[in-house]
Amino acid sequence: MELDAIFNANCYGDIAISKALAEHVTEVLGEMGQKGLFPEHLTTTSPFIATVVRRRFPEVKIRLSVNMYIESTQSLSYMEELFDSFYVSIDNHRNFEYVRKMADWSTSHGMTLCVYANSGCLRDCPFRQFHNNLHGHNRMGQSVAGEEFSFSAFRCRTNYECGRYADFLRANWIRPEELPEYERLAGVVKLATRRHPDPEGIIRAYATYSYNGDLAKTMDPFFDFPIPIDNATLGKSALWPVIRDCPDAHNCRRCGKCDALMDELSHRSGRIGESAVAQTFAGFFKG
Repeated sequence: MELDAIFNANCYGDIAISKALAEHVTEVLGEMGQKGLFPEHLTTTSPFIATVVRRRFPEVKIRLSVNMYIESTQSLSYMEELFDSFYVSIDNHRNFEYVRKMADWSTSHGMTLCVYANSGCLRDCPFRQFHNNLHGHNRMGQSVAGEEFSFSAFRCRTNYECGRYADFLRANWIRPEELPEYERLAGVVKLATRRHPDPEGIIRAYATYSYNGDLAKTMDPFFDFPIPIDNATLGKSALWPVIRDCPDAHNCRRCGKCDALMDELSHRSGRIGESAVAQTFAGFFKG
């Protein structure tokens, strides 16, 4: 078992390229070493922090954060000297041809490819960088100003509260049963658990490649939909492979297939249909 220290904020403001930040990272890693917790890896969104750690702690392997949104091998080639492993774009990793190309590059360059399996984030969410920067600074709770302006950093929450929960099917998570396909190409699978009420359940599902229940409840952020996303029903549906591999995922044409699968899930669960649920939709999100 290896330890990964995370410096994952997107922005450190006016100290982003400073002696103060360099010394802070150095001090933290030094203190970890004194306590017998010196990390084998360091994940960061900051190229400056990666540079500092490369210079001062060359034994530490640098991992480019999922928050860097690596889209292509061209992106990787610009900073090849700064890292040892990287996360593929979560908005593209249902495109298996894309993952294969990234894996081929990583193998030929001696790198490790990583995937993030249980992200509950909306596909192509424009709030993601803002949201992840708050998360990276450990500021995920609601604020007084947020309450005053009825603002939430969770765009998924406000989106689903409008009844658009078929967008969950259009997202970018990977089912536990489909993980073996990725393990042939990836050396690391990230599971988000730090705010989840049942982290052991998430780890168990992906470690055993099997989950029996509402798939939405394995995601981070955690969702509690009025219509359960029954994993067994989803996996057996003829619509699921079509939706998972949809070539128009980034430019959805609202062809109706996701809505049809939500109706199928609704009927199997004995719940009321989507339009009726939307009228009474409230309070389902926890995160």
